[in-house]
Amino acid sequence: MTLETFANLAEVLTAIVAAIAAVYYWCDQREKRVRLEDYLRKEKSENPAQKTHTVLHLMANVGLTEDEILKASFRSKHIHRRIHSNRDTGLADDILFEYGD
Repeated sequence: MTLETFANLAEVLTAIVAAIAAVYYWCDQREKRVRLEDYLRKEKSENPAQKTHTVLHLMANVGLTEDEILKASFRSKHIHRRIHSNRDTGLADDILFEYGD
């Protein structure tokens, strides 16, 4: 085998590995979004009075990091983000998440 053959083989293998990595990444991101949506939907149906949840609550109960929760919420059509304001200062101090149809 010549050097040109090895180069061509490496090029093909690189494309295959990149495609597999892309599919894995997409599936992982989708699974996290679905897991968050399912949790918020279940919580809303079981306790309609408590329909919003903080990032800290979701981190503890869904098992995602803050970054993963934010990314999943931005990708979802069903998860709505709300701002919680401090009563004393009037400034936003937390992001609340809720499931909406």
